[in-house]
Amino acid sequence: MKITGVMMQYYKACKRELWFYANQINMNYDDENISIGKLLHETSYTDERKNIIIDDTIAIDFIKKEGEQLIFEVKKSSKLKIPTMYQIYYYLWYLKNKKGININGIVVYPKEKRREEISLTSEIEKEIEFIVQDIPKILEEKTPPKAENKKYCRKCSYYEFCMV
Repeated sequence: MKITGVMMQYYKACKRELWFYANQINMNYDDENISIGKLLHETSYTDERKNIIIDDTIAIDFIKKEGEQLIFEVKKSSKLKIPTMYQIYYYLWYLKNKKGININGIVVYPKEKRREEISLTSEIEKEIEFIVQDIPKILEEKTPPKAENKKYCRKCSYYEFCMV
């Protein structure tokens, strides 16, 4: 099974959203935050080669040399910091384990004028390996995982689908 960075992010944010996404139940088509994020991607870092797709599995926003080669992920907000970090961890893990490339990453929040460096540790690597094994189990289920009411649920495009 092909596991993408978005799937890794959804796994950490909401396993129910992961299941919906993988089963092509997409509620994001008119989500304002998605539109803002796309615009941010288009207008930020205009000199960089963007949307680098590797093995039709991971989609790196851009790669840049800042002393060393780094992969970059551009996000609108740091509100889903942990899920975003795991998306980058997965990219780093994938590049190391599938391509033999050891690299670090940076998450950039242009609206917040912040950036966060991301490195793969052996502990995180083990967790990613567990998640890579767990995602297919979740997706094989006939029904989505139970809804959990988290603080960011109200802003999710699936909110009414889950909570009403």
